[in-house]
Amino acid sequence: MTGRTHQPLDRPRSSSFCSSKGSGSGSSNNSNGNGNGNRDRSNSLYSNHGQRRDRSNSLWSNHSHSQRRDRSNSYSSHHHHPRKPQSKSDLWKGSQSKDIGNSIIVQMVGMDSNNHTVYARVDPNCDATPESLSSVPIGKVIEIMVDEGWRHVAKDILEKGVHVETGNSYPSANELLQLGAVWLLNETAYAAGDHAHARRLSPKDEKDTPDWKDMTLRVHYVPDRFFVAHEVDWTKYCKGLLLDNCTLAIIGGKKAHVPMTGLPDGKDGVIVYEDNDLGFAVLNKPGGMPCHSTQSNHAEDVASMFSAALKQRSTSDTSDESHHTFLSLPLRVEPEMHGLVLAATKKEFCSYMTKQLETNNHQENANAINNNGVTKTYRCLVCIKDPDDIDRIEKMVNRTIEHYVDVRSPTPKKFVRNKPKSSNHEWQQCLMKITSIGQSKNFRAACVSSKYSDSNDFTLAHRLWGPDRDHPAEDVGVQYVMQLDVQLMTKSPHQIRGQLAALGIPIVGDGAYGGGACEMRMHRHMWTRMAVQICHLEFTLPKWEENEEKKRVLVLSKEEDEKKKCVFHLNTAWWSDYLMDYEQYSLASAMSSVSVE
Repeated sequence: MTGRTHQPLDRPRSSSFCSSKGSGSGSSNNSNGNGNGNRDRSNSLYSNHGQRRDRSNSLWSNHSHSQRRDRSNSYSSHHHHPRKPQSKSDLWKGSQSKDIGNSIIVQMVGMDSNNHTVYARVDPNCDATPESLSSVPIGKVIEIMVDEGWRHVAKDILEKGVHVETGNSYPSANELLQLGAVWLLNETAYAAGDHAHARRLSPKDEKDTPDWKDMTLRVHYVPDRFFVAHEVDWTKYCKGLLLDNCTLAIIGGKKAHVPMTGLPDGKDGVIVYEDNDLGFAVLNKPGGMPCHSTQSNHAEDVASMFSAALKQRSTSDTSDESHHTFLSLPLRVEPEMHGLVLAATKKEFCSYMTKQLETNNHQENANAINNNGVTKTYRCLVCIKDPDDIDRIEKMVNRTIEHYVDVRSPTPKKFVRNKPKSSNHEWQQCLMKITSIGQSKNFRAACVSSKYSDSNDFTLAHRLWGPDRDHPAEDVGVQYVMQLDVQLMTKSPHQIRGQLAALGIPIVGDGAYGGGACEMRMHRHMWTRMAVQICHLEFTLPKWEENEEKKRVLVLSKEEDEKKKCVFHLNTAWWSDYLMDYEQYSLASAMSSVSVE
């Protein structure tokens, strides 16, 4: 059984908790606009049909505009149009009730919702004594909700014949708290029409007994899961640092030292380089996991996993479990991407890198070369649907490629070559450059035809897209795949994915833009992955100085001869071995044919 590929339970939403004015009934197919039927990860629970998902911090927002998501453990809405007040009793009309003894009633709303989000509380109007009501802990209410959730799953299996792959998809009460899938919110504030507030709970809150007259639990009982986070060791260095220069870390022109105590024993490590003095680390992020937490998972993301590793290391060194570790990720990386990620472990380095990125943005918008900013290179494996595109793309190498994107459009975003002259949409310029093509000088593209089941092409196609389909490449209309190195000259949402798709060469595994879905299975779990990697990261190393206020700050060296470049490079991606095997087999077959002749 796999952990995240359960069959969605398609039941109508019957909860009156969800029926506030203008809220709509929720999406019946959990689609995110790209037609792939994935579970909706929106932070707005009750968004209207056809509207763009609201990324705001409002728990029950009825607005469709977007805001930056708050990564902290508290939500605070910033909408300017308050919702019409309701009575608290109206919020719980049609709720399910469960008697847990001593006349204590647990109410639940949303058990039939398609997004697997339940609101639960102890009914303050039940016949239980005030002492009994105040003694019900949070963990008990979650356990009751989880039990009811399992009953609904069993009912669908028995009555409707629905296939449900459970695995780790339905965690226990304690696991939900560990994942950060449970929130405590103020029901009175919501019912009064004020902005809603919520706090993410952790296992230490399991035995707390809140005031159930005002507080309600929101439980994401089928949370987002990113099992790939557990396939690597977040406390250790990458094995590639010692294996034929697969991974490079060059500081000031010299190869960085790898401490022997940091080498992995079993799982591969993620640390490429770490500087405790300046306060930063470079990580090799696995694909298929976000950099920051989602609304239903605060444990299986880059920030949370590496923070836990830093805390584990600091407590072992200082024996102080309350020691606070700072961590920030200055560079934005999409969940599907893997490769080099920069992590700031000191506030001073975070501030320094923020300034460098601002310089980068100014220089990029001016279409100039910036020697002091941050340089990133992406390695992609793209789909070639027409063999003539191989020569066409090769002619684009080192040329600036321009598109315009409608930044407010849903995924897949609309990219066009020419900016519309009259439009109400917000069109943003996107510039990128293809710097190289092919896995090697003599190997530009690989055929992925599934015409013959014993062919090298057939094997490559199934290694890329997965073994479950008979003709994976033909299903998405692909004949060849080709590797590209790309540099972005501007920064826009989905830029590299959208621009390559607009050129007719979508990234392998990018289902939203026409590249199909690449499935990875390991240890009873499944996740999808995309063939795009941040393979090169370069920036100038700062130095410590005292400012006018006598505070130590990190600044860029003023003298050119003092400037030290940090260069990090990955020579292999997850698909590299597949292409190498293909090239070697093709070469051997060609030599065999020549010898026979």
